[in-house]
Amino acid sequence: MIVEDKSLHNKEYIFDTRVQAGEMLAKLIQKSEFDILLIIPSGGLPVGFGLLSAKDFDIIPYNLLIVRKVQVPWSTEAGMGAVTPDGQVILNDQLISHYTISNSQTKVQIKQAIERITKLRAEFGLPDIPSLENKKILIVDDGIASGFSMKAGSQWIKKLGASEITLAVPTAPLRSVENILPFVTKIYCLNIREGFSFAVASAYKNWYDLSITEAKEFVFKLNSLYD
Repeated sequence: MIVEDKSLHNKEYIFDTRVQAGEMLAKLIQKSEFDILLIIPSGGLPVGFGLLSAKDFDIIPYNLLIVRKVQVPWSTEAGMGAVTPDGQVILNDQLISHYTISNSQTKVQIKQAIERITKLRAEFGLPDIPSLENKKILIVDDGIASGFSMKAGSQWIKKLGASEITLAVPTAPLRSVENILPFVTKIYCLNIREGFSFAVASAYKNWYDLSITEAKEFVFKLNSLYD
């Protein structure tokens, strides 16, 4: 099931910030019951904070889901696969073949994705993700592009025994939402766009990559919600 804000369909530059997008997601989701929120850092952290701090959303435990896309060599946003927290690699063989990306290039990008996961786990001092067996899981990020990271994370969580997996993102292309839907229970997406060209950044008026320092600040803000 896909739930969207029809008034935002195909629009661009609609969110001032990621935090605002999270607050708007809270209104779309409303009072749905989940056992745990898993946030994909770093861009998902302000979205998760906006969601959890919104009056429309009940506070629930959260953790970080560190899944990293295997980037296409010439693009920081396009992905040709993803790596799960336990190191499982899922590749889009069709895309790799289409762009004739060599095995050596692919190995380099996989290595970099694994290194990013290791670095982020160390930076955040993450505890192990608690048992997800028979739990209703909500996954949040700042957007979906190719969808491989979200698909990989969902498949990994399903293997851990989650009873339901729901995704919540501010923006995504319709093709990616439709590709991911068979692997999850429901997808909340405020801004679904159609057409060949898509960039997560074009949904935001104020877009930039969060530094590790800024990401840690949002972790602190998130933790303060439970004091």
